[in-house]
Amino acid sequence: MSRRDSVRNRERLVTSAREVFAEHGFGATLDDIARHAGLGTGTAYRHFPNKHAIAAEVLRDATEQIVVDAEEALAIEDPWDGLVQFFQRTASRQATDRGLYETLTGQGDDDEQARIWPRIVASVTELFERGQRAGAIREDAAPQDVAAVFAMLGPAFAMSRTIDPELWRRYLALMLDALRPGHPPLPVPPPPAAALDTILRSSKK
Repeated sequence: MSRRDSVRNRERLVTSAREVFAEHGFGATLDDIARHAGLGTGTAYRHFPNKHAIAAEVLRDATEQIVVDAEEALAIEDPWDGLVQFFQRTASRQATDRGLYETLTGQGDDDEQARIWPRIVASVTELFERGQRAGAIREDAAPQDVAAVFAMLGPAFAMSRTIDPELWRRYLALMLDALRPGHPPLPVPPPPAAALDTILRSSKK
């Protein structure tokens, strides 16, 4: 096989993986990806040792985009509008990409989790704290509550796939409203920031 054919097959596998993981999540296998690409299983394994290796490549760009979204949200003058834009953009991707959702809720490769989360957490924390300084977010909320919000949106994403593709927006709006000032104090303190991994992985139990 020529190098050109090898490069072309690798690109077909990555494109196929993007589509298969988006629809089926990490329940899909490397065999499923190869079949979707119209290639043999042996060809797939020559390029990737397992599905986690190809998933890491597919999801790298998607997770990098979350950091970009947070940075763009920080450029919006109104802190609340910036936070809402970030939530809407990120949730919209998760609603249509099961692989991305599962990665962000701790169901992907552990090494990939360790790589992507520090940058995401830093960007989102800055976005969240800016909103609090401006009085746009209630004082007793914490940045780690953002992770819990996305974890709790999981059932809404599932309903959107079977009932209405936009249904998740209803529940995101309800959750965002709870972050606004003017509500009764929260009954218990937030989980420690060190519990982020536990918060995320709880959504798959």
